[in-house]
Amino acid sequence: MKPKPKTIALVGADAEFPKNAITGALELAKKDGFKVVYDQTYPPNTADFSPIIHAIQARHPDVVMVASYPPDSVGMVRAAAEAGLKTRLFGGDMVGLQSTPIKAALGPLLNGITDYDFWLPVKGYATPAAMAFLKTYQAQAKKVGVDPLGYYLPPFAYSDMQVLADAITATHSISDAKLAAYMRTHSFDTVVGTIKFGPNGEWVAPRVLEAQFQGVKGHDVAQFTNPKTEVVLYPANLKSGTLETPYNGAEH
Repeated sequence: MKPKPKTIALVGADAEFPKNAITGALELAKKDGFKVVYDQTYPPNTADFSPIIHAIQARHPDVVMVASYPPDSVGMVRAAAEAGLKTRLFGGDMVGLQSTPIKAALGPLLNGITDYDFWLPVKGYATPAAMAFLKTYQAQAKKVGVDPLGYYLPPFAYSDMQVLADAITATHSISDAKLAAYMRTHSFDTVVGTIKFGPNGEWVAPRVLEAQFQGVKGHDVAQFTNPKTEVVLYPANLKSGTLETPYNGAEH
């Protein structure tokens, strides 16, 4: 963003994942020269997020980073819209906004929010293999009443099993040490593309997406099959659009 944002507000549930996310964000904020104007946690059973949003708005941050579980994420989105939160960038580690039923329920309230995701139907990810897998998944999803699109977790869950199967086949072993050694030194062709791990077990190339909701209209599930409703901003090789800023709460 130009000019570069200078201030940031950090908020999350008083639980392990959100607190770890906030800790990491604080370190990055310090490294990048941000002034932290709000840094608070809230009880996990919080139901009314309006006071939190109003407290954040009073500090006029350029960036609002939220680390939340699904019920909190929904509450934060609704409170931000109702209060007309105005900031240049709003989102972060909001678990739940990747779920198709939650996306459909919130609809246009999602517009302008920037959040993480694992798989979206963008060029580079929407390969024939991935789409064929999802076609099979979606047919089964209707029968058992789970996420109808299955973008968030199923592709990588299936890929996990592909990696494990390939490693077992190649090593003729189920020894953790042998499988780990093989996985660190080989590439794997999966439904999410080629995966390669480094010496520390992490992906060599970043795979977690940062995406922004744009142009969401109404509550129809089908619109989320259009990659234009969730524009990938990062990593660069999967980028599918540009950031829209500022975030203007209820105006979206």
